[in-house]
Amino acid sequence: MIRCLLVAAVVWGAGLWPAAALAAGGELRVTVDEAVALALEANYDVREARERLAGGEGRIQEARSEVLPHFSLQADYSRRYDESILDTLEGFIAPEQRDRYGVRASVSQLLFSWGKATGGIEAARLVKIQAAYDLAAARRQVKLAVHQAFYDLLLRQRLVEVARERLDQRQRQLDVAEKRFAAGVVNELEVLRARVDVANARPAVSRAENRVRQAVARLNNLLARDQGAPLEARGELRYSAEPAPELGRVVERALARRPEMASLRQAREIAGKELGVARAENKLNVYLQGEYGYATEEFQRLGPDREVWAAGVRFDWPLFDGGRTRGRVAQAASRARAVDIALQRLAQAVALEAKVALDDLKEAEEVLAASSLNIEQARKALALAETSYKYGVATSLDVTNAQLGLTSALVNHAQSTYDAVLARARVLAVMNDL
Repeated sequence: MIRCLLVAAVVWGAGLWPAAALAAGGELRVTVDEAVALALEANYDVREARERLAGGEGRIQEARSEVLPHFSLQADYSRRYDESILDTLEGFIAPEQRDRYGVRASVSQLLFSWGKATGGIEAARLVKIQAAYDLAAARRQVKLAVHQAFYDLLLRQRLVEVARERLDQRQRQLDVAEKRFAAGVVNELEVLRARVDVANARPAVSRAENRVRQAVARLNNLLARDQGAPLEARGELRYSAEPAPELGRVVERALARRPEMASLRQAREIAGKELGVARAENKLNVYLQGEYGYATEEFQRLGPDREVWAAGVRFDWPLFDGGRTRGRVAQAASRARAVDIALQRLAQAVALEAKVALDDLKEAEEVLAASSLNIEQARKALALAETSYKYGVATSLDVTNAQLGLTSALVNHAQSTYDAVLARARVLAVMNDL
């Protein structure tokens, strides 16, 4: 029994470890999928949208209260004193003060409201559905933001490796120059030039390392962690080319699946319901009302033998409200038209977003293919230059130029890989398939 409890505790603790590390700001090693999963739980935008969804149930409950009976309990006490009787009867009857005590319960039930109450309930239900779509939209945006921050971190880590490799190459060139100078093959200028190249390569390493720290802070921010908390991205910046979907299919899928579109459609339905509610403001309302209790002028006699009750139906039909209903109708109609315009604008923006994403993906794949071939050629050129310099056939300037060429090729390839990976993620995000 004890062993089973220990095993269960270990399993439970292991399941909570990522959440605990996330909350405490401890060291975290995550893949892109793990980072997305953590962000969907902890990100501030997602949590805020989730709270708005939770508040939707309260709004429905509030709207439903209009069609449910309302009960209330009242107790009152009043004292009346009137001296006007002195003027009427010339002081023959002395004024008196009278007390009144009462306690009663009342009930009111809406019977008919010309669709205002039911329209309010339906609008509240639609608001909650819209909040669910808004939550899905927030999740979509966070997914794309985490992918971008994660891949940016991988890119920055790769650029640190490139900067360090360049520094090592410069150091090797300095070692060769010092040996050749000691052998009397070259003059001191070659050594000084090599030392300058080493010194110039060190700041690039520092800058690249700082970019890594900034990328970590951005990713931590999306995960709602302390920006300085240790974080390691597990994975490799690699791109596998796949056939890109056609523009028409991307746009069609985006318009059908994007939660932003669904949210605006719900907003249009809400505006229609609110317009109906506004039009019912000056229409007939019917209430069933009842009251039962006790009332007396002497507190000690307050009881069942001093019964008071009333029951009836109240008709409430505002004949003139100063134009308030007309103003509310105009506002609701305007909101409905504004949502229609927003739907058209978003549909056009989604189509443009799809085209730009596909164009960027095509460009990134072409640049990546060219940069991949360039790396191999740059490495061969550097190896040839270093060998030639060692045997006195080439100058240090030739080696420096070859090193710059390789560094540029490596940086371009890393950047091109990042661009292609991110472009693919954006295409998927446009269709809400990320």
